[in-house]
Amino acid sequence: MPQQRLYHEFINGKIVPYLYVLTFKPCELNWDKPEYYFNVIKPFEHFGFDEFDDTLNNASIYLGDFIINKSYPDKIGINLNLVKKRILNYGVDPYVIRQFIAHVLNIEEFLNLIPNERKLSFCVGRS
Repeated sequence: MPQQRLYHEFINGKIVPYLYVLTFKPCELNWDKPEYYFNVIKPFEHFGFDEFDDTLNNASIYLGDFIINKSYPDKIGINLNLVKKRILNYGVDPYVIRQFIAHVLNIEEFLNLIPNERKLSFCVGRS
């Protein structure tokens, strides 16, 4: 299970979450799989940017990388195929990546896309 941290800034004297970071142990992430699912653990550990370990190789996670899968209703998924393709475009071996970094705004936007309940029902009619 990756370490989950929320990095923040102080703006006008208030803590504002900025980056959500998943940190993996070496070879913990299996890049041969198309997706990676994880449980979000609350409450988050909050850290200032001065505590961010920028010595670890990392990959950015964008809104389009997140996955909703009804088979894993309590988990958030990441499309490893998309992330791996971006990493390989830079000539980097994905197995050296130790951190996924996502902006909190992207995660909030993703969570807003998930409906609390199904509003439409599907029916098959005859033609």
